[in-house]
Amino acid sequence: MTTTTLQRRFYNPVQKDYVTFLETSRESGGKRSHGLLEVSPGGKVSPHYHNTFSETFEVRSGTLSLQLGNRKLVLQAGEKATVPPDTLHAWSNKSDEMLVCDVVLEPGNEGFEKALQAAYGMARDGLLLSNGLPKSIWHMALLVKMGESKLAGNMRSLNGLFHVLAIIARWLGKHKDFEKYYKIY
Repeated sequence: MTTTTLQRRFYNPVQKDYVTFLETSRESGGKRSHGLLEVSPGGKVSPHYHNTFSETFEVRSGTLSLQLGNRKLVLQAGEKATVPPDTLHAWSNKSDEMLVCDVVLEPGNEGFEKALQAAYGMARDGLLLSNGLPKSIWHMALLVKMGESKLAGNMRSLNGLFHVLAIIARWLGKHKDFEKYYKIY
């Protein structure tokens, strides 16, 4: 079965962005996950980090404000930056124009891809708070675990708790709430 570009494009009304999957981890044999990110002015993601993959941002158009560890970068069209594993990062579009950039995870991560699809679907269904976090603690724990993402700042101490809650949520069958959002698997 062939998946069209439209079926691979997801909108998050809370974060004000689209992601289009250009190449999934499965399609690349696990080498990478490649997405096109389109962010409206004011769109952003809070500080976090990943243990198992790097994340490279390459700007096609617009301006990407990127927190990379303790550094603050401003990337323009044609510029890129790589966030190594275990590095705190956050991004935003502080400009007045649409930001379009490629985002490549290496190695690819199917769990992150599924977590994005679930989170964007939940955003469309009104199941996220205004800060982009799920209203349900069970869904939050599952998304953090699936996406191999770690919370930072004041919420960093919750990472261990979310690991345990994700196990319980899975046992309760809460992961099945996400299945309706998976479009490219």
